[in-house]
Amino acid sequence: MILEQGSKNNTVTQLQKALNRLGFASGKADGQFGDKTEHAVTAFQESENLYADGIVGPVTFAALQDALHRLNLELYAPDQENNRLPLVRADADPVGEGYNRFNLRADVADAYNHVRKTVVSAGGIITSSGAIRSLTTPVNPSRSATSLHYLGRALDLYIWSGMQNPEKDPFIIVYEGERYFRVYARASKGKHKTLKAATEHHRDSGDKVSAKVIDLTALFEDQGFTRIKARRSFFRGGAYLGAEWWHFQNMNGLFSGVTTYGSELLRLYSEHKLENTPPWAHRDKVYDKGWA
Repeated sequence: MILEQGSKNNTVTQLQKALNRLGFASGKADGQFGDKTEHAVTAFQESENLYADGIVGPVTFAALQDALHRLNLELYAPDQENNRLPLVRADADPVGEGYNRFNLRADVADAYNHVRKTVVSAGGIITSSGAIRSLTTPVNPSRSATSLHYLGRALDLYIWSGMQNPEKDPFIIVYEGERYFRVYARASKGKHKTLKAATEHHRDSGDKVSAKVIDLTALFEDQGFTRIKARRSFFRGGAYLGAEWWHFQNMNGLFSGVTTYGSELLRLYSEHKLENTPPWAHRDKVYDKGWA
């Protein structure tokens, strides 16, 4: 990710907070990369003997992380209650044993609601198998202790609402290679497409299905959500739960090589509540370097 003059997002907000904590005045942390932020970035780069262009890329991000660590600081001030984000209820459309609601952290819920509004307006639905995971949920091979579900950043569509009967399922799942699936939502106002639908029994291929759909994967990606790969075992005849087509996680505001798992947990919970939980044991892991 590159941040520069004109960038506007939550990552800029966290950049501004980091610069301010390091003593480089970037003004109010409002998520808008303006002149003050550019001047602060340039001053920081000069202090670190970096190329001072006022643009924040991987090298400057890494230098920020190092500077924060030298002062025993994190991007977030974990002892400040007003830094915490509330969990917000998000609605879903119940199908089978799926849920009609789930909880996400507030900023991620906003992004999800934007996706759902677009889908519903097009005549489609969004299903759910849940989202945030309890801190006390046991860890096992299928439940990572550093899952974004613990952070309120991930959600699962109802796992049986696709790959079962592509002629009727709310979602049509198409294999794209490299263990990735694309999810299309059936929608009465969508575009007519002919798709090669994967199923539980034909995992990387399938019969052609014609339907009006919208590209749900693309809608999620526009709001900062990414998909994950199916497990290798799934294509060797392993359990259906290895398909993972239903999982979407929001990556907005995560600094590659900078954000720690612990700082993200502290966006939701006090350190007292986190103590002795499986996720907290991994608090020092860094995004893109041993985590996610």
